Amino acid sequence: MVIFLTFQHQQATLPSREEHLRTLWRIAKLFEPYGLPVKNWYPPAATRKKSLAHAAFDQSGPTPAALELLRLHDDKDATTTYRRTGVWSGKEKGRGGSFSVSFSCDPCNRTSLLYVQFDEVEALDDCRAMQRFMLGLLAIWPVASSIRVGPLMYYTTHQVFPKRPGAGWMLYLPTAITREELPEAAELVPVMEGGTQKGTIIVSVADATFSIDNPEHLRIANAIEVRLADQDVLPRSRGRYVTRE
Repeated sequence: MVIFLTFQHQQATLPSREEHLRTLWRIAKLFEPYGLPVKNWYPPAATRKKSLAHAAFDQSGPTPAALELLRLHDDKDATTTYRRTGVWSGKEKGRGGSFSVSFSCDPCNRTSLLYVQFDEVEALDDCRAMQRFMLGLLAIWPVASSIRVGPLMYYTTHQVFPKRPGAGWMLYLPTAITREELPEAAELVPVMEGGTQKGTIIVSVADATFSIDNPEHLRIANAIEVRLADQDVLPRSRGRYVTRE
């Protein structure tokens, strides 16, 4: 499964290394109810052995080893407007995955990205569990521009519009959408804030995990995209990522 979340970095500078890694730690905490302990994520390093030598997190946050590895990376990279770092589960195959967060403070494009990829985390094949995970991400990024969820062999090559987000299995947009406006969706889950609906999780298939090998799943997702584009609520891409601007 793959998740893309786009957001606008609101600050004129990059977050500190500790703030960046603490954001990753918060995502790792979201995985704990689904059988992936926070201590079982590892920072990037020059070799696999060096990466697995130190955990990226403990129960209180990022470890000193992870902070030092990110400092070494920053020292080699001269840019001050973009930083990407992530963690992985230490397994190249089987149950596990990786995720990263890219921050951009480029004044011309502050669109930033969370990328998550995982495999064989069976609990997240459940529709309700995935919705709870998405709501957890929205607690970290309340003003996310979009969240896309799809299968590991990702849906990108099958979507209708190459420069707009595909519906895939689930798509979050910061817009209130009704059943009358989008009858093709299996479910429309309102996302509330202070008693007001601030967005909608659009579910293309509710009784199964979305598969690109299922023509009916593709048909439904494509129909959702067309309907949303017709109503001008499907955002366009800008630069590397998707944004509502």
